[in-house]
Amino acid sequence: MQLNRSTAPEFKTINTFELLPIETFQLDNGIQVHLMQAGSQEVTKLDFLFPAGSVQANKPLLSSITGKALTEGTSQFSGAEISEKIDYYGAFIGQQAQFHHSIVTLVTLSHFLPETLALLEDIIKNPSFEQKEINTLINKRRQEFLIESDKVKTLATRAFTQNLYGKEHPYGNYLNLEDFEQLTREDIVAFHQKAYIPQGTHIIVSGQPGKQLKQLLNQHFGQHWYNGHPLPDNEPPQNIQPERELFVPKADAVQSAIKIGVPLFNKTHPDFHGMQILNTILGGYFGSRLMTNIREQKGLTYGISSFIMTYKHAGFLIISSDVKAENRELAVKEIHHELQKLKDEKIGDEELQLVKNFLIGDMIRNFDGPFATSDNYRGLIDLNLSPDYFKDFFKVLINITSDELQRLAQKYFKEERIISVVAGK
Repeated sequence: MQLNRSTAPEFKTINTFELLPIETFQLDNGIQVHLMQAGSQEVTKLDFLFPAGSVQANKPLLSSITGKALTEGTSQFSGAEISEKIDYYGAFIGQQAQFHHSIVTLVTLSHFLPETLALLEDIIKNPSFEQKEINTLINKRRQEFLIESDKVKTLATRAFTQNLYGKEHPYGNYLNLEDFEQLTREDIVAFHQKAYIPQGTHIIVSGQPGKQLKQLLNQHFGQHWYNGHPLPDNEPPQNIQPERELFVPKADAVQSAIKIGVPLFNKTHPDFHGMQILNTILGGYFGSRLMTNIREQKGLTYGISSFIMTYKHAGFLIISSDVKAENRELAVKEIHHELQKLKDEKIGDEELQLVKNFLIGDMIRNFDGPFATSDNYRGLIDLNLSPDYFKDFFKVLINITSDELQRLAQKYFKEERIISVVAGK
């Protein structure tokens, strides 16, 4: 059949949003399981969320190194043997440490689920934490730290969050070189036994795990392997008044890194959905106002963007760009101009509809299939939010007006709330 290229594809407006069904159940020991059974492939993804983040660790490096060391050897297998088994089954096991959780992820062919879950059980419950492997992980992390610490964008980011929360606050507490010498194997062993426990743990399962899922999870993870209560995860105190302007000098810098933003809140705040839409207009997509002005019209940078960072207890909106030193003042001026413009002028109907269409399409892409859905759903666990959160965002997106967006800009982009950080020479 020959395509008629003179006729554009039919355009359809999406007015509803449906989320994949999520089933929840408990294992015998109380672990919460969240199941999204969907998809056409016999593949399963499992995310184990342990209450073992950097906030619970309360010591730099402890959470991340503990997670990375899990796959470096157990009482039964060496790290090399674990890697061989993962490759043999065509599986993937990864780890990441966040502020309030450490996540262990398994992606496996569903018919190998009995074998890969048995391997994962050994990794989670019986890590050997050999000193040689720990040293290798710490040395690798040290090299990454040294490389990153030489970048102006890293210096600016650290200065921004430390200025916002304080250097002792978990959200602003960055590594120092001496931290790499102070982490011991004893720290890691003790933290693993206290934090990798059933209490407070969640398992998110997506894909097509088969009818034996509940039995397999109970067999390998439904018992008490360590007894105890989760480590403290209380809201940290925040009693500092941030400085409005900071400069971080770096004599040999070719470019300057700019970080300009405002303190916000977490996803439970009633204005959060609206601020996501406002942020998109400001700098959240390629056709945003910041990109149009500062990249396309002024030619001051290759890229500029804004985004909202949210944590369990706080959040902020930040504008980020790297520019030549001689363009720094003009770039900062134009950023403030775009913030002021959102306060002074209503967004036009055509621009607002364009952004709404973009976000609707982006939302459909972000929830395309069970794996993508589980990645988004994972961000709700800390806050005890239901999946209705996403439907609520869609409703706000469809109905929000220019008047409401201007009200949000006037409320949160007040001059006295804006924090500007620049790193460079």
